[in-house]
Amino acid sequence: MIDEAVIQRDFRAVIDDARRGAVAREAFWVRVNGQRHDFECAGDSVRALGDWQFGQDADTVVLSNGSKTVRIGLADSRAESELDVSCVATTVDGDLALGSANGALEFARTDGTFQTIANAHYANVLDVQFFPSKQVVASMGLDYSVKIWSFLDGSNPRTLRKHTASLTGLAIIGKGRNVVTGARDGAVYVWQCATGEAVWEFRRVREPCDPVVGLAVLDDGTVSDQAAAVQDTIFFEMQGKNLLVAHESGVVAIYDMETRSATGELFAGKNITAMDAHEDLLVTGHSDGTVRCFKSYELCWEQKGAEEVRKIQIAQGKIFCLFRQLVALTPKGEQQSILYQEEKPNNFTVANDGVYTASLKAVHKFSHGTRAPVLL
Repeated sequence: MIDEAVIQRDFRAVIDDARRGAVAREAFWVRVNGQRHDFECAGDSVRALGDWQFGQDADTVVLSNGSKTVRIGLADSRAESELDVSCVATTVDGDLALGSANGALEFARTDGTFQTIANAHYANVLDVQFFPSKQVVASMGLDYSVKIWSFLDGSNPRTLRKHTASLTGLAIIGKGRNVVTGARDGAVYVWQCATGEAVWEFRRVREPCDPVVGLAVLDDGTVSDQAAAVQDTIFFEMQGKNLLVAHESGVVAIYDMETRSATGELFAGKNITAMDAHEDLLVTGHSDGTVRCFKSYELCWEQKGAEEVRKIQIAQGKIFCLFRQLVALTPKGEQQSILYQEEKPNNFTVANDGVYTASLKAVHKFSHGTRAPVLL
């Protein structure tokens, strides 16, 4: 079972007041899986009023009762926004692109400049991604469109629109001359960014309208001897790449991007709601809270959360799963930590310098730190 935790909002102030001598004694609580655990602070010590011990450093709380340990990661920083932030993307340089629930985009550049595009989409921005150049951003909206933006000046040279239902997946191929989108209409389109045209369509043969709920592009490092003739003006950097498409029915379809041909299907369990893949790992999330991990397309473990899995990302050697809270699992299925914030996160992205979460009026950042908290 994947753990959930809630910690008293002002617990850090409670501990600090006791350490400073502002109060002789003060208490706070933590709930783990709905059960409350109380702790009393006096001076520099935190005493457990039960079986659970409490430990903390700057960015991690550890609760342990001898047989079980729960790690709660705390945000390093919080950036305020005027938006109800629905999604976030970042570059290695620290630039940020934010999407909002009312269709706006915000670009926050490391030179200190900001740009808000008020009507980027007609409705909720579902996803934002930087192209490898870091100068171009793709946004995916509830208005069935993907838009390409200049991060430098906010211009919108291309709009990709052909789907007839809500978009659920966006992937940038290589340098970004092609992108792939999936939607609940069952279609997966390969787009040529230079023209804004859909140049290929994938669908399941047996159930062509099976809703797409996620997609991932894998590079297997090989080039097929039976590849279709390369059309340099349409398809770019497709060699050695496989496209994995998760469908609501539970089927994950696999396509060879070089030949644009179906190579197989995997049944991962019904009602898939999220999916990601990296190297030989494929991880699916489901409406009943189940997370399943496949290695080389063979099931190796599953875990159960309390509610629907909203997003999965495999990065930094971890599997990040968004339920009501964001949790990090190891590739072996062990829960590493809960990335805790008071507001319910709408979305997240994992970057080299940390994990960024999108929520109402704010973006939180969690480090990838590995320091071991000290029991108090």
